[in-house]
Amino acid sequence: MQSLVDRVRATIRHHGMISRRDTVLAAVSGGPDSVCMLHVLAGLQEELGIELRVAHLDHRFRGDESKGDAEFVRDLAGSLGLPCRCEEENVPRFLLANAMSKQEAARMLRYRFLITVAKQEYCQRIATAHNADDQSETVLMRVLRGAGPDGLAGIPPKREGLIIRPLLECWRNEIEAYLDDRGLSYRIDRSNLESDYTRNSVRNELLPELRRYNPRVDQALVNLGSIMVGVRDHLHRLTEEALPRVVKSARLGQFALDSPSLCGYDEALQRSLIRKILEALRPDLPPPSFRHVESIAELLRRNEVGAAVELPGGVRARLEHGCLMVSCGDESSGLVERDLELPGTTTVEETGLSIEAEILQGSHAPLHELGEDTAAFDWTALAPPLTVRGRRPGDRFRQLGMDGTKTVKQLFIDSKIAASFRDDVPIVCDSQGIVWIPGLRRSDRALVDADTRQTLVLTARTREDEAAARQGATHQGTDTGEGS
Repeated sequence: MQSLVDRVRATIRHHGMISRRDTVLAAVSGGPDSVCMLHVLAGLQEELGIELRVAHLDHRFRGDESKGDAEFVRDLAGSLGLPCRCEEENVPRFLLANAMSKQEAARMLRYRFLITVAKQEYCQRIATAHNADDQSETVLMRVLRGAGPDGLAGIPPKREGLIIRPLLECWRNEIEAYLDDRGLSYRIDRSNLESDYTRNSVRNELLPELRRYNPRVDQALVNLGSIMVGVRDHLHRLTEEALPRVVKSARLGQFALDSPSLCGYDEALQRSLIRKILEALRPDLPPPSFRHVESIAELLRRNEVGAAVELPGGVRARLEHGCLMVSCGDESSGLVERDLELPGTTTVEETGLSIEAEILQGSHAPLHELGEDTAAFDWTALAPPLTVRGRRPGDRFRQLGMDGTKTVKQLFIDSKIAASFRDDVPIVCDSQGIVWIPGLRRSDRALVDADTRQTLVLTARTREDEAAARQGATHQGTDTGEGS
């Protein structure tokens, strides 16, 4: 049977937790798990080629008992010849100013302390003593909350390349046996025996009850977490591959998603994509709940243009023609008016569009040779300066080939431009009004004919167009002419 030390060694190697010459900061509370971890790592120091340091934070929850824990950890580190940092944080006082539970506050301040010490002591890793029992409890608690693959994956063996959990595949009874066999003492936190907190209640009451139905329920929960790691990672890969096909545009505070593409994926991938967008939109908020993700998925299923849902944090999702808009805060584009570079290139940063202007001598670019992203004008018939701006209330212009004028708003409606995109559409004007809306229409003014002495050619390009043009130029420049 594999010993606890062998299992820790195998866990470290399997998950690539430690590299040779790393300095590892061991987080030691004084309880059995952290004492065991410290003792095992100290014994493996030379074999792993690491330098070990100890850190302990007194949360000041238990008065003299907490002070006793700190003294115990300091003495233990000294007996192993290891440097130790013991500090205290007044968590009760912190709670008075912050609406958090005791566990959340203690955890946040503990990790903040550990990360600070790791930086100051030039430590590449922080080792915490989470074990297999902690893993089974965590998975069960997340089952009770209705978590998805991310939550059910449980405690990761390694987090952000900094936090490592060498004991994660060791059970609590094995840890206690290891300590007893070596006569190692440890501290008991009596609050862990109480069922006031959710984890303690799960540990002391729910799991013993579940063992009546399955004596190996702890292992089953750990297995579930392991399975969901693979499911989560696979779903994340599919999500990353699908994102570029789903996201039509993205800017601060708003994503435009291609709703037909999104609806083409199965429900699991749809939910994963929606979750990813919500997390990117408001990374400061807790992960979105199933209910919030499902409300957007239901919006897609209903397929009612104009339907919308409101989510916490000012997040709003609205279905438009061929598009799902997910936004927060002010949705206006803020597309400011700017002069066109004539000749030259004018970049509209808000939309990622650029307008290229050339002034050619004579009559050029007949109308039938122009694409929808290019327009030609009789330069002398225009009224400079030329500008590019966003739409304004009451905008109207006389389209080429039509009698009378038409509002820009009606043009957008007729062209099925999604409402949330309309503020992003650039409009080119001279001092007398609108002359061109790239990709849609040009006015009937300043037409090029045989008498034109100078021709202004305007071409609208997206970032993707420019990237493709650069790539094409690169390939052309490196062509060796083989086979010619």
